[in-house]
Amino acid sequence: MGLRDRIEERSNSLRALFADEEQPIGLEQALVLLVGRVRKDEQGERRPRDVYVAARKRRRRLGMLALTAGPLAGVANQFADLYCEAAVVCDLAALHGVALGDDEAAAHLLLLWGLVEDHDQAQRVIAGDPPLVGILTGKAMALTEAQRADLWTRRGAVQALWEVRGAIDDLSKGAVRTVVFTGHRTKQLIKRAEAQLGI
Repeated sequence: MGLRDRIEERSNSLRALFADEEQPIGLEQALVLLVGRVRKDEQGERRPRDVYVAARKRRRRLGMLALTAGPLAGVANQFADLYCEAAVVCDLAALHGVALGDDEAAAHLLLLWGLVEDHDQAQRVIAGDPPLVGILTGKAMALTEAQRADLWTRRGAVQALWEVRGAIDDLSKGAVRTVVFTGHRTKQLIKRAEAQLGI
């Protein structure tokens, strides 16, 4: 497979973000679909050091692809951040033999982002009990009336998840920003995810 083919294949994730845009989706479903997309794209064996190296390369690659999204580059970058964090959780689980379904991996993301208190609550939220938008509203997040809807477009769901994740991330003080996968932050993310997964 040539370089052009590899780039084409890797761009599927960004294209999937805007597919079926008219089809409404819940935030929980959007997060589970994101995990499923990561698992479909990111296959292969990992060694402990590979998780860090792959995370950095993945974010750079998706950042470059996001530039091709034109006026949608901003949301494409937000998607890239969420995608890369989901990929770290999936990579660590696969590396250490932790069996996680897509729903469970999505629940771990909620916990990693500090949106829920424990894994049991995270699993209930992913199942829609209570809905994730209710959790966000309960945490006094600055959600507009439109953002409190039960169903979203895929693009809107990505933006909402990214903004909330950034708003509670103590490593992103001040304005919420994309391209957060610095070396230091990536190492901290891996360390937190390992502790959460019991590794």
